[in-house]
Amino acid sequence: MGGELTRAQLVELLRDLLADILELEPEQVAVDDDLVDELDADSLQRLELMTEVEHRTGVRLDFRAWREARTLAELAELALQARSEPQPR
Repeated sequence: MGGELTRAQLVELLRDLLADILELEPEQVAVDDDLVDELDADSLQRLELMTEVEHRTGVRLDFRAWREARTLAELAELALQARSEPQPR
């Protein structure tokens, strides 16, 4: 599944997962909302999102970069970059 997702599909997946984690409707989560300041996502919720994205896409993500990203758009770009890099076995 990891290699098949378009950017739009990845953003939709991130939005749906984050909305579920934060107990919001997906429509309440915009791609440019600040995860911390606007959506009140704490570090454990962001880690849960990262883990779920890795599980769903099969892509290993850089925890430090993921932690520093502030929006779904930035997270999507990180996942797309990670997808294009060779994955450890």
